[in-house]
Formats: sequence, structure tokens, C-alpha cells
Amino acid sequence: MGQVQRLRPTRPIPARSGVLGAGRPMVCIPLVGKNRGEIIAEAENIPAIAPDIIELRVDAWDFIEDVSASAGMVRSVRSIVKDTPMILTCRGDWEGGFKKVSDESKFALYLEAAKGKLADFIDVELAYGKERIQTVLASLEGTNTSLIVSFHDFKKTPPREDLADILKREAETGAHVLKLAAMPIKEEDVLDVLYATLEARRNFPAIPIITMSMGPMGAVTRIIGGLFGSDLTFAVGSKSSAPGQIPVAELRKCFNVVYPTQTEE
Repeated sequence: MGQVQRLRPTRPIPARSGVLGAGRPMVCIPLVGKNRGEIIAEAENIPAIAPDIIELRVDAWDFIEDVSASAGMVRSVRSIVKDTPMILTCRGDWEGGFKKVSDESKFALYLEAAKGKLADFIDVELAYGKERIQTVLASLEGTNTSLIVSFHDFKKTPPREDLADILKREAETGAHVLKLAAMPIKEEDVLDVLYATLEARRNFPAIPIITMSMGPMGAVTRIIGGLFGSDLTFAVGSKSSAPGQIPVAELRKCFNVVYPTQTEE
């Protein structure tokens, strides 16, 4: 019997040394340091961990409202991690972010990082609405930066039909990547996230997707989500950025079982 091939997007996104939508889901390590020393220390540990991609959680930074200082820090991290792809994320405090950050600072930093070819992806919450998101998309034209449109619920998992609608609304914004994360209250919630992922993969076959059910109950989605269409999973490097993340070494062992013959290229 042949190996099961995971459901992949028809238009994967190349990003420096990696590809979002390749044979295996990308393994992403979040960097969540608050000050310059912590951020640099985490970045310097990345070559040893060798993730497929990193997420720079700038909403954790003590100096995030200083756009010039923040842009300089992104440049420093880029120089350290070299050709490792990078997601730049400033998560709103209303959706699981570390603290409140002004929209002015957030979007100014995103634009600086895109124009400077520092970030391969930026993350914008669906809550901003289609019009604002499409303005962000327009600002990315001519850059190598792709837009992730995301939704997070750290308290519960919306009903299955709502999950499907969220991913549909993300796609309708013109997003390059769809993202959804929700906290399960019961086992059925985990299955609903996987079902919604599968439905979105079939409805939007070209677009890379990132989904997960959070917490210990949802941890299995971080391992097998790729079989249903999810193209990236978050793992623990120095510190986790969300409940349920698995240490990167353990996750790779699981991937060798779930995706034994599928390479990351």
C-alpha cells in the first residue's frame, strides 16, 4: 500500500529557504522575547534548532511603539537567522496578543519590514475587516511579503459552520494565507477544526492554510493537521506563544511517522 499524500495547496508560497505548502507542513518557532537581550538570545538559538520558519512576535516587545527601534530589531534578527523564513506578527490584545499596540505602530512596522525585504509574511487579524485588509494588501504590491489573515479564539471553538465561514471570509479578503486557531472545550471541537480545515482546502485549493486546535486537547492537530490541509504548525523553541505547542524535536519525530516519505521541499 502506498503512503497517503497530504492535501497541499496548488500554489505553494516559496519563502527564502522554505516553501509554505510543500510535502510536509512547515515547523515554526515563535520568538517571544520582550527586550533586546531576550530577543537576540532567542534569535541566536535559531540556527541550532533549525526550524523551517520563525514567527517574530513583536507585540511582546517593550519598545514596539518606537517604529524605528522596532525596524532595527527586525533587521538584527534577520541578520542572525540569515535565510530562515520569517513571519512578522503583532497580535491584537483582543485576540491573544501580549499587550495593546497602536495600529499606527503596527502597520508602519509591517510596511517597513516588507519594503526592506525583512519579513516573508505579515499577520493581520480578520477583525480589521475586508477594506482595511485590502489596503494592507495593496501596500505589499511589489514586495516579497505575503499576507496571512488570521482569526484566534483562546476561550472556545466556534461551531463548525462558523469556522468554515471564518476561513471563507479570510479568503474573500484576498489573503495569501488563511489562519485559524481556536480553543477546544470538548473533543468534538478538535474534530470541527480538522473538518473546517479539510473543507477550506477543498474550497480554496490554491491557498495555503494554517489551522490548529489549541491546548493539550487540541495538540493532535499540530501533528496531523497537515493531512487535512494545514501547511504550518507551531512548536516550542525557547518559549511557547500559545497553549498546546509541542517541543520541536518531538514534533519532528512525529512528522517522520505521519509524513514518512514526504520531504519539506
